Amino acid sequence: MKKIALVFLLVLIAGVAQGTAIYDIQTGAVDENSLVTPCDVVVTAVTDNGIFVAEAPYGQYNGIWVYTGNEEPHGLVAGDVVCICGEYVEYYDLSEVDIVAAGVYGSVLKVGQQDIPAPSLVTAADLAADSEPWESCVVTITDGMIVSEVLDYGEWNALALDGTPVMFDDYWYDASTVEVDHCYNNATGVWFYGYGNFKLEAFEDGIELTDCTVATQDVTFGSIKSLYR
Repeated sequence: MKKIALVFLLVLIAGVAQGTAIYDIQTGAVDENSLVTPCDVVVTAVTDNGIFVAEAPYGQYNGIWVYTGNEEPHGLVAGDVVCICGEYVEYYDLSEVDIVAAGVYGSVLKVGQQDIPAPSLVTAADLAADSEPWESCVVTITDGMIVSEVLDYGEWNALALDGTPVMFDDYWYDASTVEVDHCYNNATGVWFYGYGNFKLEAFEDGIELTDCTVATQDVTFGSIKSLYR
């Protein structure tokens, strides 16, 4: 009966196409520990214990992490359109919608499917100047970069051509393939905050390796869309 009641609640939310805007959560218009209901938002990436979702126009402050917990697989894939009921929390300064913390009200309901939104094109300098607006958003860092340091725990650092540092992490990307002095034309993934740092969780196929002796090519929206899964 509990599941039926929750599904009915989320179907009602979906039917009126209303809910809490991700933008409002990410810009501080919503009180922490409030129950929030982002609806008709698209899944942009998935992990074992949660999903990243975004709302149109898929730019600054339009993405957020949703923690679904470890007990049951969520079964969602990128491109699913969902309605969410969860508690807004700041988990070590990462904004998230916590389905588990919402107790009996917590749920994620798939209500449709759509094309995965194209990533936002940003420079390393854009992210260094103000990372917060891009938290949990899918971005392509358009700079040419060179790997400067391979760290522990699947992390590594790179320097953009203008000298701006970028940290990477390996949830989807195989860090064992990363070497100092590798060169990138660009990199696509989720701009994520964890353990005190903003970093790019690069997608499995999100890094365009290039020969360092070849001039970095300009990135176009079309070229990125062809790489983006």
